[in-house]
Amino acid sequence: MGEDRVPPGLADAVDSLKEALKAGRTDIFRKLLDACETSSYGGGADERKQLINSLATDDGTFLHMATKLGRGDIVRALLAADADPGVQDSDGNTPLQLAPSQAITAIFTEELLRATAQSDVGRVCQLVAAGLSINSHDNPLSRNTPLHWASSFADPDTLTCLIARGADVNAANSDGATPLHDAVARGDEAIVRLLLEHDANPHIQCYKGTAQGKTALEMASRKPHLQDLMEQYAVVNRTSHVNGITNGSVSPLLERHSLSNRELGLSRGTSGSLESLASMGADSVMTGVEAGGGDGISTRKPSIGSPQPRSPLQSSSSLELSPRMEQVCERLASAQLTAPPRPLVTHSSLHLLWPQPRRITELNGSGWSPPSHATLAVVSGTVPVHKIVDVWDIHKCWLEEVGCHVSLGAVVGARDPPTSQTFTCIVDAALTTHPHQYTLTIQDNKVTMMCGSIDSLHSALVTLVQLLRVCASSNEGAAKVVPPLVITDQPSLPHRGVLLDVSPHARVPTLERVCQIVDSLLALKMNQLHLMLRVSPAACSLPYSPSEVVSLDRYCDDRGITLIPAFDIEGTVPITQLNAVTATISATLTHFPSARYVHIGPRLTAVLADASTGGNASSRNTNPLSPWAQLGLAKSAVLLVCANVFHNKSQQLACLPPTTILVEYGFQADYDFSRGVQLALETGRPLAVCPGTAAWSSLSGWPEAGVSNVYSGVVGGVDGGANGVVVAHWSSSAALTPLVFAWPPILVAAGLSWNHNTHWDYVHSSVGALVDTHLVRVPGCGLGAALVELGRCETWVTRMARGQSPSDVADLPSSSPGSALYQLLADPDALPLDHLSTEVFTSVMRHVRRAVREGGSNVSSATSQSSLTRGLSAGVGRATSSSPWPLATLVILELHLAMDMILTACRLGRSLVSLGTNPRSNMGLAVVNPGVGNLPPTLRTDLANKVLALREVYSSVWMQGQQAAGLQSSLLVLTSLLARLLPDHSLHSS
Repeated sequence: MGEDRVPPGLADAVDSLKEALKAGRTDIFRKLLDACETSSYGGGADERKQLINSLATDDGTFLHMATKLGRGDIVRALLAADADPGVQDSDGNTPLQLAPSQAITAIFTEELLRATAQSDVGRVCQLVAAGLSINSHDNPLSRNTPLHWASSFADPDTLTCLIARGADVNAANSDGATPLHDAVARGDEAIVRLLLEHDANPHIQCYKGTAQGKTALEMASRKPHLQDLMEQYAVVNRTSHVNGITNGSVSPLLERHSLSNRELGLSRGTSGSLESLASMGADSVMTGVEAGGGDGISTRKPSIGSPQPRSPLQSSSSLELSPRMEQVCERLASAQLTAPPRPLVTHSSLHLLWPQPRRITELNGSGWSPPSHATLAVVSGTVPVHKIVDVWDIHKCWLEEVGCHVSLGAVVGARDPPTSQTFTCIVDAALTTHPHQYTLTIQDNKVTMMCGSIDSLHSALVTLVQLLRVCASSNEGAAKVVPPLVITDQPSLPHRGVLLDVSPHARVPTLERVCQIVDSLLALKMNQLHLMLRVSPAACSLPYSPSEVVSLDRYCDDRGITLIPAFDIEGTVPITQLNAVTATISATLTHFPSARYVHIGPRLTAVLADASTGGNASSRNTNPLSPWAQLGLAKSAVLLVCANVFHNKSQQLACLPPTTILVEYGFQADYDFSRGVQLALETGRPLAVCPGTAAWSSLSGWPEAGVSNVYSGVVGGVDGGANGVVVAHWSSSAALTPLVFAWPPILVAAGLSWNHNTHWDYVHSSVGALVDTHLVRVPGCGLGAALVELGRCETWVTRMARGQSPSDVADLPSSSPGSALYQLLADPDALPLDHLSTEVFTSVMRHVRRAVREGGSNVSSATSQSSLTRGLSAGVGRATSSSPWPLATLVILELHLAMDMILTACRLGRSLVSLGTNPRSNMGLAVVNPGVGNLPPTLRTDLANKVLALREVYSSVWMQGQQAAGLQSSLLVLTSLLARLLPDHSLHSS
């Protein structure tokens, strides 16, 4: 009998196995397989193996059938039982070729990685022969290939097998680490030698993780038994590479329209900032599931650094973005320029500055070690000395935080000789090309600041503090040494703001928290804070008292930040009530006595625009601007209005006051801001762009949507002549998304609006690290990466629920009905489940715990800050104990609260899918939503207890950072869910 035939003694087991497989009963299927190995059942080990690999079903082998039906757990069981993935069915297909989804393909990849790690060469060859890619990734989060795994765990024969079958010896994982990095970390000389003999490049640098900026050669310098071996091969290629440049990888999500249609010129190639050496990343931050990859969630093998998010935002290749010096020189020659290109910045710590300075020139000489006590010389000029000293006093706390105490040493005249003071500060617009420009020179143990204005002095001091911080962290505990350099810097956009929705239903920060937000914006060189207020004919929702507004305005002004009132309406307002609305706005503006700008939101702009051309002809002729004039603005005030309203209303546009800035709003990942740019060009009016944080209608935000939207808005706006950017952070009606998830897009907007030439790849590969360095101020703590990872998981589940491709950015973020996990809490019975599985929710739960490094502990069991942070390992937990950021404690609480909301939503989703799965469905709808009310009573009670505990923590965290007014409306989501879970109990919100 052939090996493809069922053993006679086990013929009776075939039908039972097929029934269990069709029903998805993995437990029964496993027991039947075990029984097939017993002699009492008519079989044995050899007979069972023959049965498993026989063509016993109409689809082929049991592995063919399980794969085709998408029975993931049974596929795992068969592979564990030594099922041969290379057996072909009657049509010549292997099981892998029948895989209906990437999740099933990922199971075969897991088997390949297991066999690799255990040096099972025969199994490796079997799986590759079955059609599995030799360069497949364990998952898009870590992106380790089988060769990475082999370099960490396997024997030389396994590596030889993989390389002989086409494994890429220079493949990069998510940290930029190659298999050679892993081999050096392992310390096995035979493995290192084997990789080097097959052209592994020892000069490739990691761009993230614990080995950031290091090549395998540099790592080997700490291991004497590897150093000589590495140096023998190092002479072959002395050029230092960063992963992603040599591989020419392309980010797989969004076409970057603003850059693809124009040449990336000399300013980008030679700016001495992010295009330099170790600053470049490979793909980008936040990646979805890739073809041939895993399920996009689980990570099994730890890479050299902690896994960082990857991005699906598409750009030009890294090679194009980072031209070699020969290409730069060719461009210079073609442009008939005689000046040589500026050298690239090589000091790795300088790449961590954010926003990236426009120009950095490294100087020769020894570095500067700042003294613990330094003195300041202020050069007197057109700006009063006391104003300059006041700015230094504002930044004093941040300077002391990095170990530099500065006191005023002297006031000198412009013609006096140089002083012996550590710092020399000059503020004079005549010495700079732009009022916002500053020059920071560090040389010969002296620091000189030449600034065009008080505002640029704030920027110079922010850069100085960042220099001291990043140089201290790069020296790993040694005394900080700042390299000698000259930074000449000014912003791409003069107006760089954040719009904070402080509607009654929103998360309205307390005044103390707002001041801390202002300090954080200053540290990112932002210079505007817009407060969005909702007005009605009767009142304005100003959440602060008049005295608090004056205090906040003064606080902002001292820090070079302009406080701007913004007004909009809920729904629509009849024109007959417009006078009452404008009167309310006029009265509210009296609380903003120094308001230079007034921002009018989209709905109110539309009403005012219609009113400006309404009424009879005589009223239009006598007072065509009356609706705008009725706002009660000061004569010097500048009006910001929604440009979208005027896309097809040229007549209404003509009625706007002359001192008006058009603001183009757009909040989707793929929004095209070009229409607003064209409108501004055609009318000659100034333009600002208003992208969004995308941190709404979800539990943890939509980071890839937020970063994509900000990037296209800022870079497209600068290219189109915009003079400002306002990043909007809106609140949905439930305000369920914690404020912490707005920070990554805000940070990206700050960097790009200051220097729009910053590389796309760097932006995406560095978001988490930049949050840690410049907001949390604990480099490498992982909090920034955790923020991005939770949002990535939520976006991934939403795409899965929609049956959406990983590269599809349609309806991101989704304002209605919100993310899939948000729907599971807000309206679980309405969420379609036909594209979801229990494996999806299990994978997300596993990954979010890992991302936050909670070790599986459950936040919902906590009722206090101490219990929320108890048990944290090194990493995110360090941010709680050692971060000087005043918002750090609240941020940690919000992060863990969001994680617990995700876990609760996943538990509910998994229960609904498990109950709603119909294994016998022939209608193409394998899963239906049975509704929360149909869940077993014990399961509903268990979920209700989790929601009750979650609601208690939710209220506690809210009260630590937000005003109490919006809490009850926000809690309605959880209260409604409790009512669904326990319909017979009376629930009272608290």
